[in-house]
Amino acid sequence: MPDQLGRAMPRVYLAGPGVFRPDAGTYGRRLKEKCAAVGLLGCFPLDGEAQGQSPAAIARAIFRANVELLNASRAVVADISPFRGPNMDPGTAWEIGYAAAKGLPVFAWSDDPSHLFDRTRRLLEPSGSAQGGHDHNGWEIENFALVENLMIAISVTSIHRSDDEAIEACAAGLGMSM
Repeated sequence: MPDQLGRAMPRVYLAGPGVFRPDAGTYGRRLKEKCAAVGLLGCFPLDGEAQGQSPAAIARAIFRANVELLNASRAVVADISPFRGPNMDPGTAWEIGYAAAKGLPVFAWSDDPSHLFDRTRRLLEPSGSAQGGHDHNGWEIENFALVENLMIAISVTSIHRSDDEAIEACAAGLGMSM
């Protein structure tokens, strides 16, 4: 599909926990519209319909569909905002790892730019389970002054404060700046 200047629009995979939102379809369409505005063809994980006879079969269908979308993409735009705790969504972490292994650039954003160490301590402190740089089991809390676990923060191309910034950075990185 060409952009406004007649160039082929590169496919980008839109990773993140947005698939769990009550308005996931609307949210995905909004992200795809933002991508189209900068010359990208956004692919949201819910774009296809996963079918199966059992929850396990549906899960396998979702996995295969998302891997196919990743394989057809030139980059990933990923929401690494904290999800159900101080860290990002684990499915998104897998998708980032897969993209990194394939050599795809990943442009991430987080709605909480504080360091993972600080977020983890804030979560643990009300219960008194944080002791210095360790949790209640004595396990060290990662402290590299990064927004997310070092394996994510180091493997992504860049981390931004919003989906708009990450999408714009992706477009620029793929040479689609208007």
